[in-house]
Amino acid sequence: MAAYKARLSEDLDRWIDQGLVAAESRQPILDSIAEARRIDAGVALAVMGAVLAGLAAIAFVAANWDVIPRLARFALILTVFAATCAGAAWAALKGRPLVRDVLLGVAALIYAGAIGLTGQIFDLAGDPQAALRGAGLAAALLALAGRSNAAAIAAVALIALGDFAGPEGLFGLQLRWLAIAAPAGVLLAIAWSSRSLAHLAGPAMVLGWLFAAPDVQPQAYLALTAAFAIAGGAARWASEQDRRGAGVIYAWMAMGALVAFAAAGLSSETFGLLHRLAWLIASGGIVALGLHDRAGGVTAAGVLSAIAAVSAILMDLGLGLMTAAGVFAGCAVLALAAGGLLRRGRARP
Repeated sequence: MAAYKARLSEDLDRWIDQGLVAAESRQPILDSIAEARRIDAGVALAVMGAVLAGLAAIAFVAANWDVIPRLARFALILTVFAATCAGAAWAALKGRPLVRDVLLGVAALIYAGAIGLTGQIFDLAGDPQAALRGAGLAAALLALAGRSNAAAIAAVALIALGDFAGPEGLFGLQLRWLAIAAPAGVLLAIAWSSRSLAHLAGPAMVLGWLFAAPDVQPQAYLALTAAFAIAGGAARWASEQDRRGAGVIYAWMAMGALVAFAAAGLSSETFGLLHRLAWLIASGGIVALGLHDRAGGVTAAGVLSAIAAVSAILMDLGLGLMTAAGVFAGCAVLALAAGGLLRRGRARP
């Protein structure tokens, strides 16, 4: 909001010089823009104090865990979880969204820990993957119930850990739950204008969709490219509506589309050099789109993809490292020269 107000101030000065806006209207227009809510130092310290107090209580219980009877341990876990949820409800009634958000996030983590501790207390055998996914679902319910960004972040993270903890492991990469949970996180990030949730849900969605199933065919990667492009277009529209977090999603969807398109050609020898050239052209288009929209993340995705495409072309042509270094150096010189000429042209009256 502060950045928007600064841009509006500059625009108003230009419009006044052009006679489009009356000078006396400048300040009332700026005053009509609400200032972004700033976190009070006292609230921040109180939240930190509550979290530290919780950590101290957990450390105290852990130090005396063996001497506490089983039923007392179980009751203690339930009491801590219920007290945290009650604190979040109290904060909601008192109109303190930050405290509510943090406490619900803590409650989600306590619930995740409670599953493992309950199994330890009563010597119950369980599946770690199912436990993490169940904790993720519980965190998602807490997030929806209290509109908590922290709980939503915990939900996506726990479900991702559940997928990674499966029998396939990290490099088996069958992220089927994440393929559903991450898009839900993306929608919440845009709906709630949450940049923090967007920074987690965006890359999680890219990973979840790319590795939702093993042995993906090239045609499926092309379909994923289209899906990422559609999602990126929706995020771009939301970003134009001043939805915080949508710009982050926009950048990650651009990256996902480029990676999926690259994978379509790299996983098959059918497309060959034509795919590499199309990949390079698509990367250039993403760079141009990012520059047009002033979206640095989108531009960065296009630049990284273009570098990867050029590298793939050089490898296909069988060029050595020294030749590749020369090609990259030449491209760098051309890019710097073109940038200098463009800046000089803009500087001229």
